[in-house]
Amino acid sequence: TNPYFPYPNKGALCLGDWYWNQGAQKSRESFKQLIDIVGDSSFSPAVVAHTSWDAIDDQLGHNQFDGNQPEWLEEDRGWKCSSVTILVPFHNRAKDPGLKNYTVNGFYHCSLTLIICEAVTNPACVQHFHFVPYELQWQPAHRDHDVKVHGELFTSTAFLEAHQELQDSPQEPGCDLPRVVAALMFWSDSTQLAQFGSAKLWPLYVFFGNKSKYQRCQPSNHLCSHVAYFQVLPNKFRDFLTEHFRGKYPGDVLTTHCNREFFHEQWKILLDDDFIAAYKHGIVIICCDGINRQFYLQIFTYSADYPEKYGLSHPPLQHRLTSSDLLIPGF
Repeated sequence: TNPYFPYPNKGALCLGDWYWNQGAQKSRESFKQLIDIVGDSSFSPAVVAHTSWDAIDDQLGHNQFDGNQPEWLEEDRGWKCSSVTILVPFHNRAKDPGLKNYTVNGFYHCSLTLIICEAVTNPACVQHFHFVPYELQWQPAHRDHDVKVHGELFTSTAFLEAHQELQDSPQEPGCDLPRVVAALMFWSDSTQLAQFGSAKLWPLYVFFGNKSKYQRCQPSNHLCSHVAYFQVLPNKFRDFLTEHFRGKYPGDVLTTHCNREFFHEQWKILLDDDFIAAYKHGIVIICCDGINRQFYLQIFTYSADYPEKYGLSHPPLQHRLTSSDLLIPGF
């Protein structure tokens, strides 16, 4: 099987990529890229000279690529697109009383367990990753006792207690690997995309509290991971309600309830079975230093604006986070 199909070899593939993807207007930098291609030892002018470029372009033009699907939804990037369904209650005076399903497509999200796997197996990201927390103290000259220094999550009382609780808990049967708390720190806020118009995104980000805040705040370190892009109920949801209430809009109370339920349903997708298993039983990962460790995911902080905090304080999400014996700090 030719891995470069429909191109005959690597040189032809690189040349085709240069022609189509390096811009319509060629620059000095583009010229240097061309020199690198034809100057490579594997480049064969004879093969390129006898390549049927029109036939290759025709094959590429008839492929099954869906141009409407974002390229970051590729499987190896870990992104998924899910549908979100909520139950909308209609009282006995509605046209058709009872609970009705309402579904919204296009919830883009990434696996939280995949994010931690990528973080601890990447040599650049795992540098200065604190697998074990510690207490930082300062001894001033004018005092006869130490003063606790507050500043990093991995030196905080909450992290130290979570770590000690994990070490004191029974190990998984047949497992004696080092156990590590992976401290998740979430941020989210709706973002306006343009000065004019209503286009906006509602991204969710995650950092690991095992890394220093001085490193997390530097964009060049690439320590922030996108987790999801929250959806909101579309404008046509109002028409859905009006239709079921005999042409009369039921009011904002029901809409507020549905918005809250919709937000929680998206979080239920994020806190999937893999996440719950990693929280309760840990996930074994071979770190870039060659050591097997068992990571336990815990949510320590969630920074959000007031509407989100109000939604998070409602019981459904807490029930999902604390199902059975789960209890995640920060909520």
